[in-house]
Amino acid sequence: MSEVIGVLIIGVKGAVATTLISAGLTSSAGLVKQFTLPSEMDPLFQQLDLPTLDMMRFGGWDVASASMKDSLQHHGVVPKTLVDQIDTQLNQVWLSPGVALTPAPIHDELDPKLRIASQFENLRVLVDMLRADIQTFKTEHQADRVVVLDLSSTAPNLASTPCHHSLAEFEQVLDLPVQNALSLNTVHEGMLYAYAAISEGCSCINFTPSKTFDIPALIELAVHNGVPLCGKDGKTGQTLYKTAIAPLLRQRALKVKGWYSTNILGNRDGEVLDHPEHRQTKIDSKRAVLSEILGYDDFDHQVHIHYYKPRGDAKEAWDNIDFEGWFGVPMQMKINWLGSDSILAAPLAVDLVRWMIYFQRRGETGVISSLSSYFKSPIAADTHDFFEQVLHLREEIKKHLKVD
Repeated sequence: MSEVIGVLIIGVKGAVATTLISAGLTSSAGLVKQFTLPSEMDPLFQQLDLPTLDMMRFGGWDVASASMKDSLQHHGVVPKTLVDQIDTQLNQVWLSPGVALTPAPIHDELDPKLRIASQFENLRVLVDMLRADIQTFKTEHQADRVVVLDLSSTAPNLASTPCHHSLAEFEQVLDLPVQNALSLNTVHEGMLYAYAAISEGCSCINFTPSKTFDIPALIELAVHNGVPLCGKDGKTGQTLYKTAIAPLLRQRALKVKGWYSTNILGNRDGEVLDHPEHRQTKIDSKRAVLSEILGYDDFDHQVHIHYYKPRGDAKEAWDNIDFEGWFGVPMQMKINWLGSDSILAAPLAVDLVRWMIYFQRRGETGVISSLSSYFKSPIAADTHDFFEQVLHLREEIKKHLKVD
C-alpha cells in the first residue's frame, strides 16, 4: 500500500527530530543506502505492510528561532557533509511556531512568532491554531494520514486533577479565561498539542516523560475519534539495558542489594534536565522499572542526571549493581554506556510512526499497550521486562497474521 505519511513533530528543531528528518531526507535523495529500523530485524514483522521512511513527509513546531540547518549544525549529530547536501530539502520542511503557556526561559532565542497563551483569550484559541496547522500541513503534503510525534523537552510533572479524568471538564478548562486556566496548573503544552491532534484524527506518540495524552480525558477522546496512541518516554539507553539485565538477575536468583545509576549529557535535553522540576519528571520515569521486574524493592536504587555541556549529544551512563548469591556472598557488575542520544532515539521514533499507521489502518483505538518495549513508562503495560514486552508485541502480531 503506497501512502503519503505526514509526520508532525513537537520540538522539530531538537536533536532527535533533526536527526530523524535528516535520515528521511538523505534516504529520499539516495545519499544513504539504508537506515535499518528495529522492526526490520524480526522476520515476523517483515510480513507486515509497514510504511517506509521514504513515504514520510516531515514538519512540526518549535519554540526556537534557529533555522533547521542551524539547528542540525548546533546539535552536531549528522555529518556536516550530509547537512550541506540536504540544504535545499531542509528549507522545505514545514514549520510553524510552537505554543507556550509561558515564555520558555531555557531557550536563548525564542521564535518571535511563538504563540504564548497570555496573548489570547483562552487556551481553545491555541488548540484551534494547532488544528489549523495540522490541516494546512496535510493539504500541502497531500498526506493520507498524519502522525503527531512529541519530541519536546521534558516538562515539569503535573498532579492529577479532576479535569484529567473527564473530557467535559478538560474542555471547560480550555474555554476558561486564559489567566484562570493557567492559575489552575492542570494543563501544559503537550496536552494542547495532543487534544488538537486527536481532534484531527491523528495518531499520537509521546516520546517524552511529560504528561500529555496519558490522562483518561484524552484517551476517551482518542477512542471516540478512532485514534491510536502510544507512549511514554522512549527507552533508548540506560533504562533499556536495565530492563534487560534485571530479568537476567531475577532468573538466576541473584538478589540485588543496590543499583546506582548516573547520566551525563550536554545536549538541549540535558540543559532542560538541569532544572530540578524538569529533572524530577525524568528521574521518576527512569526509577520505576526495577522493583516491578525484580519483585521486591528492599534495595538502594539511586538515579542521577547531570548536565555537562562538553558531552553534547554523546550521552554517557554509569551503573554499579551490587548483588549477592548463596551465603550472602557479595558481587558487583559495572556498566559504562556511551552512545549518541539522538542516534539511539531516532530509529525508535521512526519505528513508532510505522506502528501507529499499522494500528490505525486496523482500526485500533486508544493506548496500544503492545508497543511497551519502546518506552520507559509504557501506558497500560503489565511489565517493564524488555523481553516480555517484545514477546507481547510478537504475540499480538501473530494474532493479526493468524500464525502459530
